[in-house]
Amino acid sequence: MPPSPVPSDPGPDEDLAWPDRDPMTAAEREARLDRLCAQDDDPFDAPEEYWDPEASAPPPGQDELTGQELSGLGPVDPWLARDLATAAARNPKTTWCVTVTDEHGHAVGHGCARPEPKSHRKRAGPGPPPGGAGFSFTPASRDGPPGGYGTWRLRIPGGGPDLIVAIDTLDTQDCQHRYQARGHDPGVKLRHLSQVRHATCTSPVCRRPASQSDFEHNVPYEAGGRTCLCNGGPKCRHDHRLKQQPGWKVDQLPDGTFRWTTPAGRSYDTEPIRYPI
Repeated sequence: MPPSPVPSDPGPDEDLAWPDRDPMTAAEREARLDRLCAQDDDPFDAPEEYWDPEASAPPPGQDELTGQELSGLGPVDPWLARDLATAAARNPKTTWCVTVTDEHGHAVGHGCARPEPKSHRKRAGPGPPPGGAGFSFTPASRDGPPGGYGTWRLRIPGGGPDLIVAIDTLDTQDCQHRYQARGHDPGVKLRHLSQVRHATCTSPVCRRPASQSDFEHNVPYEAGGRTCLCNGGPKCRHDHRLKQQPGWKVDQLPDGTFRWTTPAGRSYDTEPIRYPI
């Protein structure tokens, strides 16, 4: 049986995975970027120019996530947020994840919880506060993923076992390629971490959620580019194709910033998401 062909990045003639809401040509996209830049140094100061009100993300210039907003659900008040967390704690299928940020709100570490192995279920650290919601987050071990932020014990209300959260680093300054996939397609963890760092498409003027975008190789896989956090991030199919057009260039900086350069030589940066701190 012949081997399956290696999937490649979508070319300009392939079918779209979904219809484009804003099917601009490369020239039209460059003209829009230049027009926004002429108005102000920061294109996000004019969100009405390109924000899609039907998208789940908020207008540019506002935080993607705030204390009163849940991704995909919209604004919520603190009481509803607590009710949702309590309801989630009652569902055994809920996945709990923890993101560590720096002083600017950029994600620098992330981990998702798993049940503590039976052989290691020795209660450690303070228990849930009496009469409280029953949530606690305490150190479980000094060990953890290399370069990460340790291993923690998460307790949630109910009679279930404690959960263990090993927080991996998102740093790609000196990437050790821990999450690299062997082939073209990213693994579940690599895709998830890239979406934690960038919640939307990395184009300067696109707000499509990262969960609806491609994992795009900055240096193409066919040209030897790694399928790794240091060489990829979310791009919607439209901007994935745009990057491949003549004259366009995208550089991925070590801190996760994507620098787009248009055929006219204008540059625009898309930094990682800033979480509220």
